[in-house]
Amino acid sequence: MSTGQQPLPRRAEHLNRLNRYRKLGHLAVANHFNRMTADLAAQPKFPDITQFLSRNFWPWIRDYLKYVFTPKYPFQAYPKDQTGVYEISNCTIAIAGDWGTGTDEAFRIGQLMGQPDLTIHLGDVYYVGDAAEIQENCLGQGANGFAGVQWPHGSMGSFALNGNHEMYANGEPYFTVFLPTLGMNGQKQLASFFCLEADQWRILALDTGYNSVGVPVLSQIPGLNQIGSIGGDCHLDDKLISWLRTTIKPRPPKPTLLLAHHQYYSAFEGSYTKPAKQLAELFGNQEFVWLWGHEHRFAVYNKFRKDGGITAYGRCVGHGGMPVEMKDPDVSQAPLQYHDTRSHGLDDGSKVGQNGFVNATIRGDTLTLDYRDIDNQSVLVESFTRTSGANFSYKLVADPGILVKVGGIAAAVAE
Repeated sequence: MSTGQQPLPRRAEHLNRLNRYRKLGHLAVANHFNRMTADLAAQPKFPDITQFLSRNFWPWIRDYLKYVFTPKYPFQAYPKDQTGVYEISNCTIAIAGDWGTGTDEAFRIGQLMGQPDLTIHLGDVYYVGDAAEIQENCLGQGANGFAGVQWPHGSMGSFALNGNHEMYANGEPYFTVFLPTLGMNGQKQLASFFCLEADQWRILALDTGYNSVGVPVLSQIPGLNQIGSIGGDCHLDDKLISWLRTTIKPRPPKPTLLLAHHQYYSAFEGSYTKPAKQLAELFGNQEFVWLWGHEHRFAVYNKFRKDGGITAYGRCVGHGGMPVEMKDPDVSQAPLQYHDTRSHGLDDGSKVGQNGFVNATIRGDTLTLDYRDIDNQSVLVESFTRTSGANFSYKLVADPGILVKVGGIAAAVAE
């Protein structure tokens, strides 16, 4: 189904184009390659691929091997005099995932997010989250003929999670360049995880990106030897688990909105269940609302429990700035309820879906999620209201009929 999407407002300077990021993939080596070729492509005398490989193959390999043999930046925990818990009250938080592309679409989504109380990025700055890309795609500094795009901050501040693409640069630029620009009411974001604590609700942001990149190997693809990776189960770091156990768990139980980069389950791609199993060991049978990115699409699931993990109402909102992928779901893998099948063409003739974001509003006992597209249409509104302790009830507030509805949303789906 086609959409009547309005032309995006363009700044005087040229922004990156969305088709630059099509078929990007999740291999570190491929993203380092794309990083180099994209920089060269912005230059007037960009050589064809044969010339590029003959002149730049070994520099690219050396650059990639430097990444491979450079240790990850140390995982950061909170110092003894800070808890990583930020007190909030009634507020609105604009959230986007996979936004850090510097494209026209990312610029438009940033505009539409406006200035709520807070903004939160769910992770991924492309291609490899190095210092130059963070400066260009998040801090608004132009490079290679492209204008920079500024990540929007709310009136109280902004936070950002760690994604797998930030770890393709070993995480150092994320921790040392991006985090110092973030925080709330003068309190800096010092780590890649945090808690926003309201009277009746808790927002718990986790780092699944730090352990998402595995060990590089040679994998066989028909007709091609390609460097890939194995491992990377996205498990939560021991320091994060310790923080959950000693700082969060002792607090009075509340309904909790989880934020992370990687999906717990999916009807489109694979699952990352290790963090959910770790959370189940700490929080038992507590149910959660969970927003994630990583997959470049918007999808709403029924509450679901997989492989011994927690029970969660999963929502994929990884459609902030990347080309939104068009793919048929497999509902036998996860209980998909809504997804967006609208598409539009790029200037290379390819078809992609609708970018968007979500406004999360806390008012007293109720958390409301208003999902909006790049035309600022509300495509779905739902609410979760505290009943007692950490328990909550669900309500579908508004369904304008824009999304494809796969099934009912009230009943839990057994593991």
